[in-house]
Amino acid sequence: MSMLLAGCSPRVATSFWRIGTEADSIRPGYAVLYEGTKMRQCYPITEWTDTMPNYVGKGDTYHSLHHHGVAVESELMAYRIYFDKKQTIDPYCKKKPQLELAQSYWYPNDSLLAEGYGDDILRVSGTVGVGSVKYWNGKKMVHIEPVAERSERIVSAKKDQATIEVAVKGWEVESKVVDMSTRYTMQAGHRDMRCDVSLSDTLSGLCTGVQFIPAKGGKDTITMILPNGVLLASWGTDWPVNDSVKYAKETVGLAVFIPKQFAGECVHDKQNNLCILTSLPLREGAEVGLHFYLTCCGATKENHPVATTAEEWFAYLRRWAKNLR
Repeated sequence: MSMLLAGCSPRVATSFWRIGTEADSIRPGYAVLYEGTKMRQCYPITEWTDTMPNYVGKGDTYHSLHHHGVAVESELMAYRIYFDKKQTIDPYCKKKPQLELAQSYWYPNDSLLAEGYGDDILRVSGTVGVGSVKYWNGKKMVHIEPVAERSERIVSAKKDQATIEVAVKGWEVESKVVDMSTRYTMQAGHRDMRCDVSLSDTLSGLCTGVQFIPAKGGKDTITMILPNGVLLASWGTDWPVNDSVKYAKETVGLAVFIPKQFAGECVHDKQNNLCILTSLPLREGAEVGLHFYLTCCGATKENHPVATTAEEWFAYLRRWAKNLR
């Protein structure tokens, strides 16, 4: 796991922690972490697999991981993947360009916030968040379940690029049993990520997109059909978490770009603006694959945001998507 100091720019780093006990103090990297006033004894991991995650009575991996899943950051933005059926991408925004997760562990305390650290900026709840891979059942977006096995891991972590992965085996969908891996790659100096999806079989309802902000009632969302693909974007203001006393509302921009060859029908439900993903063979007789891109802006949180209005955000995205393939 990368443990780079804040201020190293441009760099990327990863963060993945298993919650343990005092008995784990002999493990390399063991640390006592805090989420608010709550103390946690944790140790760093590079991967974790949960077999039979839908089995009644089985332990809850989501709550057994500090910040609930694997995370990656550049000096501009951080993202985590929830380790559960949602597999949702949740963004953390920086006030100033720096690496932070080695100090904040996703949950900055009051001292770090006073020093200008960033924080979680979006309440994703049961939505697609930004760029999560989900399934369209013909009426609405649903999560990735049931599966026989679920895993997350740090694939690679270099100073200029890092890749994290969420994968499932034995996903029962469309009268098939499908394996799927989804890799998110982040580069130093970037706020966006590339997502590469590999499937053991084709699916007609795989989708991604952006949530409305707020999740119910958000109005500033667009679908742009560009020469090179489809751009989905949202802009809005909402509480980032359910605590409306300690936290202020955040204005956030979200976007996903799907290259033309992987973009299917555009659909939406009450909470999400989505695009069906079409997969292409990676090589004959093997897996099928596709890729797309996601990005985020924290207009309220960032000291120098790339946009402060919906109009500025949508204009920025047209420039961002222009050369993506």
